[in-house]
This record gives sequence, structure tokens and C-alpha cells, in this order.
Amino acid sequence: MKTTTIAVLAAALLAAGCDSQRGMVVRTYELHRLGYPEAETLLTPYISEGGFISGKGRLLTVRERPDRLDSIAVVLKRYDGAPQAVTLHFQVIEAGDFAQGDSAIARVEAPLRELFRYRGYRLLNAMTVRAVEGVPFAHQEKDVRVTGAVRAVTPSGPDAAVTVEVAVTTADGSVSTAVSGAPGKTLLIGSQTHGGGGAVILAVRPTIDPAARGAGPP
Repeated sequence: MKTTTIAVLAAALLAAGCDSQRGMVVRTYELHRLGYPEAETLLTPYISEGGFISGKGRLLTVRERPDRLDSIAVVLKRYDGAPQAVTLHFQVIEAGDFAQGDSAIARVEAPLRELFRYRGYRLLNAMTVRAVEGVPFAHQEKDVRVTGAVRAVTPSGPDAAVTVEVAVTTADGSVSTAVSGAPGKTLLIGSQTHGGGGAVILAVRPTIDPAARGAGPP
């Protein structure tokens, strides 16, 4: 009698397990920013009895009901979206004790004079760099070298912003810093006095192409 009771209980538990897994399917997601440990921690609350989550490399496999898999896709899109492609428009500017102006930097001259106290400003070089969020970039034209990385991008909404870490080196000096601002806005990211008593100033204007979201390195 006791053996029969145990067998019945075991069968009931097995049936319950089958019921919990009924209707579940398997879906694989590609991770872009998160590693598997972070993704597992983030998604575990969405995994019900009978479901599972596993990972290998940049791939994440989940067994769950379709509605929960859809919820997981939304969560991953929010926290693990593909890296954003950004175009960085640089102007490398020399500041010093000279009187002449430079029409090439007319749009930033007023902010320059508000932030700094040099007599004159002139353009040393202008360059455009295509970058991908999280991927280091390096670009050189003549004696001007720009390196850095786009560290974070919020492409839209009231909090839209691009955070850029950058260093520029010229024959007269260098500047390195990090700055964050709205896409399309020109940012002045510092100065470094050089031997002649002037400075090197870097202006950068980041722009975002929504169609390029998730693109690979340029």
C-alpha cells in the first residue's frame, strides 16, 4: 500500500512538472553590451517554474512561454541595445595672443570668448570621425591626432545625450577630457596651455544616425 501511494505521488509531481512546461518554447537572443552573468541576474525574475536560461559567448538561450519571452525581449532592448553609431565633428582650435579672427570657427567663437580669455582663436584642423559606442577610435590628419571612445549614448527623449572621452595632440600642445551633451550640440571640452602662452581647444559636435543603430565599426 505504501509503495502504491509513493508511486501515485511521483506520477502527480511528474504531471505537474509537465503542466508547468506546457506551451513553453525556446528562443535565443544575441547580447551586445551585457555579459551572461549580468543578463542572467537581470532576467531571472522573468523565468518561471519549468523555464530555464543559459548562455554561451554572446548568445543567450531562454525557455519560457511566448508572452514572457516577449517581455524578456523588451527588457534586453532597454538594457542591452545594440551599440549606437555616432558621427563626431571635431574642430581643433589654437588660442593665443594674436588679433586676427577665423571665419571657420565663427559659430563657436562667442562661447570660446565666454569660457576662455585669449585674444584670438584660429582653426588648426577640422575632421569628421565615425565612431561606434564602446569601440575606441583613432584618427590623424597631418600633425593632429584624435583618440578616444564614445562611452554612452541616449539617442532620443528629453535626456538624449552623448558621452565622449577624447584626447587630441598637436605640435603645440594636447588636451584630454570627457564630456557629455545633447546630440547636435557643439561641446568645448577643455584647453591645455602650451609653451607659447596659448592653448589648444577642442570643439566636438556629435550627431546620431538612427538608421545606423547597431552598425559595426567604420
